[in-house]
Amino acid sequence: MLREVLRNGAEPEERAVAAAVIAYAPKKDQVIKDLQFAMQDAEPAVRANAVRAMMAVAVLAQKRPELGLRIEPTWLVEMLNSIVLGDRQQAALALVTLTEQRPAATLNLIRTRALPALVEMARWKTLRYALPAFLLVGRTAGVPEQELLDQWQRGDPETAIKKATAPAPKARSAK
Repeated sequence: MLREVLRNGAEPEERAVAAAVIAYAPKKDQVIKDLQFAMQDAEPAVRANAVRAMMAVAVLAQKRPELGLRIEPTWLVEMLNSIVLGDRQQAALALVTLTEQRPAATLNLIRTRALPALVEMARWKTLRYALPAFLLVGRTAGVPEQELLDQWQRGDPETAIKKATAPAPKARSAK
């Protein structure tokens, strides 16, 4: 019934509740696609609840790798480009969790699809909004975590930003 409401419910409030509740299903692997679907909903509250629920599943996936839970980051990355502040904030927080182990494919997706949005966010004056974006920018650039934290403590987001936005070195041609 939750799946039906989440996918076809006429009332945004009902879809939002379904997005929040569906993550409590005992078989998390069966609701991941539903949450990814909900991240594309027209209603911001539905998207927000879906991202929060997905973050909870992501934490479980990290703590219990034997469950084999696989979360595709595509819609989270796309939400970084949203015009809705809440989408960007929630997506950045979730992606910080998903990139703790620095999976190359996820970091590459972030770099290719959302780096300009993250750079903008990392420069925001409200530090609690800027920090997740800053961490993601630094991770896409391959900056070690402790170095990132040190830069943040010094109030220096630009070093990581410059590294992340620097052009890739040109391949040398054989003579």
